[in-house]
Amino acid sequence: MAGLNFMDLSVDIKTLIVQHVIRPTDLKNLCLVCKQLHEISVRQLYHEVTLDVGSANDNKLGAFLNPRNIGLKHVRKLDLYLADVLDKCNQLQQAHFAIRMILELLPENILEKFSWHPWSPFSGENLILLYKKQKKMKWLEGIALDKEVLQQLEKIPDFDKVFENVKKLGLYPDSREVLDFCHLLVKKSPKVEKITLHASFEESDSPIPNRELNDSSTGPGLITSTMFSHMHPFAKCTPMALKEITLQKINLRYATESYCRLIDFRTVKSIRVFACPGADALFAELSKSTKLPEKLETLECKHDDNIENDGLGALDGFMCLVSGIKTLTIDLTLAKSLPAAAGIIRHGKTLQQLNVHASRIPDDCDEELVYDYSSFSQICKDCPLLEQISVAFPQTSILRNKSDSFTNFENCLGELPNLVTLNITTWPNNQPSSTKMPRKVYEHLLQGMAQLGFEKSVLHATLHNRTSKLAIIAFGSSDKVYDREDSQNQIIFVKGRQVDPLGNEKSTAIQIGWCLRKFVDAGPKNSSPTPRPHRPRHIVGTSSMSQQYPPPPSDDTHYAPIYPATPNTQLFPKIENLSHVLQQQAQQAHQASHALSDHQHNHASPHVGDSQSKPNRLRKACDSCSIRKVKCDESGPPCRACAALDIPCTFDRPSRRRGPPNRHAEAIKKKRRVGDGEPGSGPSTPASPTNAAHALAQLSSHPPHLSAESICSLPTMNALIDDFFTYIHPLCPFPHEPSFREAWERREDYSNPAFLALLASMIAVLVSSFPRKPRLHLKSQTRDQYPSHLSLVDKCREVCAQARGPGYLDRPNLNVYDACTSYFLGLTGAYIFQWRQLRLYFGECLTILRSLGLHKAHEQGYTYLGGIPGAVGSHGPNFEGSRDLKLDNITEQIGRRVFWTLFVGAKTMQQLGASFGELAILPSTPSEPLPPLPLEIDDPYVYPQDIMSQPPGVVSLITGFNTNVRIYNSYSTLSTAEMVFGVDELFDWDRQQKILEQSLQRCKQVLDGIPDVLQVQPKDSQHGKFGQRTQPYYPPMPEYVNVRDPTNVFNGMESQEARRHQQYEIQKANIYASHLSIRSHLVEKYFALLDKHSHARTQAALQGSPSMLTSGLDPQITDSSGIDGELLEKVMMEEREQVVKDVLVVLGSIDMVNMEPNGDSFTQKIRQIARTLLDVPKERRGSLALQQHQDYLYKFLDVLSKLERVSPEGSDPNTNGGELADEESELRHWADLRDYQLKFQEQGGIYGFS
Repeated sequence: MAGLNFMDLSVDIKTLIVQHVIRPTDLKNLCLVCKQLHEISVRQLYHEVTLDVGSANDNKLGAFLNPRNIGLKHVRKLDLYLADVLDKCNQLQQAHFAIRMILELLPENILEKFSWHPWSPFSGENLILLYKKQKKMKWLEGIALDKEVLQQLEKIPDFDKVFENVKKLGLYPDSREVLDFCHLLVKKSPKVEKITLHASFEESDSPIPNRELNDSSTGPGLITSTMFSHMHPFAKCTPMALKEITLQKINLRYATESYCRLIDFRTVKSIRVFACPGADALFAELSKSTKLPEKLETLECKHDDNIENDGLGALDGFMCLVSGIKTLTIDLTLAKSLPAAAGIIRHGKTLQQLNVHASRIPDDCDEELVYDYSSFSQICKDCPLLEQISVAFPQTSILRNKSDSFTNFENCLGELPNLVTLNITTWPNNQPSSTKMPRKVYEHLLQGMAQLGFEKSVLHATLHNRTSKLAIIAFGSSDKVYDREDSQNQIIFVKGRQVDPLGNEKSTAIQIGWCLRKFVDAGPKNSSPTPRPHRPRHIVGTSSMSQQYPPPPSDDTHYAPIYPATPNTQLFPKIENLSHVLQQQAQQAHQASHALSDHQHNHASPHVGDSQSKPNRLRKACDSCSIRKVKCDESGPPCRACAALDIPCTFDRPSRRRGPPNRHAEAIKKKRRVGDGEPGSGPSTPASPTNAAHALAQLSSHPPHLSAESICSLPTMNALIDDFFTYIHPLCPFPHEPSFREAWERREDYSNPAFLALLASMIAVLVSSFPRKPRLHLKSQTRDQYPSHLSLVDKCREVCAQARGPGYLDRPNLNVYDACTSYFLGLTGAYIFQWRQLRLYFGECLTILRSLGLHKAHEQGYTYLGGIPGAVGSHGPNFEGSRDLKLDNITEQIGRRVFWTLFVGAKTMQQLGASFGELAILPSTPSEPLPPLPLEIDDPYVYPQDIMSQPPGVVSLITGFNTNVRIYNSYSTLSTAEMVFGVDELFDWDRQQKILEQSLQRCKQVLDGIPDVLQVQPKDSQHGKFGQRTQPYYPPMPEYVNVRDPTNVFNGMESQEARRHQQYEIQKANIYASHLSIRSHLVEKYFALLDKHSHARTQAALQGSPSMLTSGLDPQITDSSGIDGELLEKVMMEEREQVVKDVLVVLGSIDMVNMEPNGDSFTQKIRQIARTLLDVPKERRGSLALQQHQDYLYKFLDVLSKLERVSPEGSDPNTNGGELADEESELRHWADLRDYQLKFQEQGGIYGFS
């Protein structure tokens, strides 16, 4: 069958095809093809006409109004604007004359809509003429007139016919006269379905006081009582059954009740509320079942909220009650948070357009709120029909790779198969540069980001076996006033196609103006058979950054100038000289890669200088186009591309040699570089204008250099470092704080990978063990850049691994801080439940300490090799190192602290039942003693070559650390015996009883004589209750952060004292938890062995063979006398009872805020003690019988059980808002624990039962 020619198609089919042509230029060209296409195309071309009047071009209207113009009869919508002319003298009179000429010559009864867009008064005579000739209008406006004509209007013949077809009313009152005009329109339009009410009395020449205009508690105001006077009394009137209602600048605080009586909101399908004070009252009223809209499809709200965020709360509640919303636009200022994701997800099956913006400060784009990752991901997953989305994205740099949080948001968009328009209202910055950037360069880099967005959309669609529909990506939010002008606060890119010479096609981003966005094919067209223009979906402009109100519906092109004048702010960084900026940018990029190096190298280009050769013109493309790999038009210098970017157009780059390499020449060049040094090593610095394009290409494509900024911003990093040394350092007193802070001030993270790895591991262990504190910093400064604390931990571990690199254990400069890094990584593994990493890095830490000799008491630099050298054929010495090597004081003290911290960790795991044999630390022997405990001197007084004395009256933090170590070292004899004979094995009951008794006594003696600041005071000397707490408890929430933690700012003596006091309290919680757990562990081990002994057949059979081995333990047993079994059992029963008392004292007196930094370790120890005590058989309970304390113990145990996490996230990640729900429940549990503490203290603690 031969192919059909277009002209052979029927007229109906041609008409349907032409309806899909939306560009006016294309329609005009179709009109010129032939007479038939002219008749078809002219219907759509003239359906909606926009004219500028009041200029010299008005004399050209004759051609438009010529009776021979066949398109004139097809005009249905006429929009009139005042022309933008320099001489505005008599412009309004000239415009009124042109309008009268138009109305006179237009055919009768053809217009459906006539709009006068300026706020200038419209001619009353022209209005009378309009109503006389056009009586099929569907849209009428109540606007200001130049004279009173209401009585003349009512005298028009068949005046009521003007309102027979009216479906929409635009009411724009700004005076009493306009209110009367609006009342006439409302009264005469019985079939009205859509009303737009926009008051603008503040701009009137004779303003009316607000108390008269707006409704009050005593009755309706002037606006309501005048426009709807025909419906008095409101309580008995029949409400209007509207489908759409738009309210702007109407005070709804007391008017809500009136409007709910005047309008039946149950039938309303579209609600738009812009800049209306008291809008929260309207949404609260509409949430009632008798007024709730039944089929609401559009909800748009622009609102300045109050301090209590009543507007946000009312909107959230309203959205959770209605259903079926297709278009949702919310723009809030002075908001503390974004609208809840749950209210948006409720409409997931119908929602097609989503525009959500909220900011803390009006007119401040930097304060725009960003959804957290989990909420945004859930919205994208549960709203698959979304065609347009406009939200704020996390911050990212346009000069470097996109940030992880920004990339995560982009990946979420892959869940939206129908997405056509994406509007990112936050601007990418140009960090780390502090220099300003020309707008043209910024737009060029922004275009590259948009193109990557289009490519990623295609990739996501390909993975899901579908095609990508994304056609528009916009940045910023519109500040436009009229629909016809371009926004200066928004940059729009459309998806285009680029074909290379080989015929390969790929997508590309093309920048367009706002006016052209309506002609972008953005998805399926309306299948309505009625000819109508295809209006685009609006690229949102509802951000508070620009004081933008949402555009009117697609059917309504009227959009009055309701915005205040936008100040001429500099939205883009600007600078005068581009080449100078690009040189600075490249230098900063180079410094970011090689900062803080010991020697400054000159990386000047070898092609720059006085002896530079003549430009090589063998290559056609200029340097800039060649580097950026774009086509050069060869019209220069300068070429058009370089002229557009305002950069030098040069031809100084040497051409690359084609063909196989000349190995002889390459060898000579290499030899010359080795001999003379290679001046071109490292990144090229644009010492000449030629390298400007190098800098531009480098900054936009090269990955960022690894540094602390790879984890988070510097303010957040500084806060996290302070938190580490406040909350974690008292428990793990390394690294050396003054040395670390000095290195951090020098920013050694740029030049020293080991330092960066240590920093990343410190942040990882802080966040994993104490997640709530870092969470506050992330919320307040980076606005949820990481969806959960675990994602930040993963980022820290990733940076640490990259900084260390492969083979870091083989480096000759391996030092004690590498052991610190390994310990922190192991501890992080424990807190995120990755036990393999725990064993791996703890074992690695112990290996590093042993390789450095820091596990020994002396001669750390000397290792005796014995016969190993000779066995392998070496004739060298049988030792390594030197006995005379003396470690510096910092290395020695930090090595001891790391060793004993690892010792405590290994003992804790063994106590909890772990069988990590690779972490066993052998007991101290006379020949190989363990290193001594670190000196009880704080870091500021420890120098490499000198150690100063601790100031008198100031207890060192190492005192608390050593106390905790002595607790775990108190039962070293028992550990030795179990290492020989096995855990809980009965080998010599008499000796075992002596060992257990001695270990218990040593453990209890550790706390004798410790400083008062580390003691738990069981009783207040004055009131008989706990004298422990010195400040009230504040929950770990952002609003209490400054009150709760006085150590946030460490400036001044008072803050330093508060910080030290809190560190003592953290150590105290750890010391007493360890002390109680060891005592309970020894008591329970005694009773377990006693049960075994009771079931043994004969005591002699148990003591037979191992008696020779057990005698080796006697030197470690101080008391060689016999043991009274019954007396010891009684002592152990009393000790169990005392443990119960002490547990309740600790739980009842130590602040929760000081329990938190100890993480799950504290919770696990206390739970194990409490669980063991509550399982005690009745016959072994003491005189108090435990029943008196059992209720409180059960309650404490229940709360602590809830506080103990069962997964790294602490909650099910698949649940909606899991992170937030976990945080809230955790706060409730801490509050419950506080409540039980108070009740326990009110009854006098343990003394209340005596």
